[in-house]
Amino acid sequence: MFDSLIGSLIKCIVALFVIMDPIASLPMFLVLTRKQNNRQRHESALLAAAVAGGALMVFVIIGPAVMSAMSISMPAFQIAGGILLLVMSIQYFLGIEIENAAVKDLNVAAVVVGVPLLTGPGAMTTAVILASQFGLAVVFVSATVVVLLILAILFMAEPINKLIGRFGLEVFSKTMAILLAAVAVEFIKAGVQVIGSEWNIIHL
Repeated sequence: MFDSLIGSLIKCIVALFVIMDPIASLPMFLVLTRKQNNRQRHESALLAAAVAGGALMVFVIIGPAVMSAMSISMPAFQIAGGILLLVMSIQYFLGIEIENAAVKDLNVAAVVVGVPLLTGPGAMTTAVILASQFGLAVVFVSATVVVLLILAILFMAEPINKLIGRFGLEVFSKTMAILLAAVAVEFIKAGVQVIGSEWNIIHL
């Protein structure tokens, strides 16, 4: 039982960390906070992590209710979410970016890092699917761990940027994109298996 719980937590933590990918957000965070001193940058990091974690947990709570109201089944959501994550992973890997309007206000900048850079549609989709598989408690604990890791990374944004450089950030982002694609395929596979079993096409 304990081993199963630990395994579930590890799976959730890895999945959420991969999709939120705080390393990939470091360049944007540094640009948006370039006029801040260390104390102000730490405050912005705290705000960004809090916004990211808060948005994620709120969506996990209300997401299933919204799905129920719209008569969307979890297997269908898994398949749709998996496809979305797969497209996002390809976008990340190929370096296809959607330009955002410039953000001048530093508090707003921190919020932008929190949502949608850290907690975007992919992270929200992932969290809801994980909650259906492992339960709300496991996802909440995992999200808390991931948010604390994100906060630590943002606190060390400048040293990390200097240590691994632009090339290192690029390599890490590409690796995260591949892992994200693997997570997406697992989601699609799980949804297809359930629907296939319901339709007597696949026998589990």
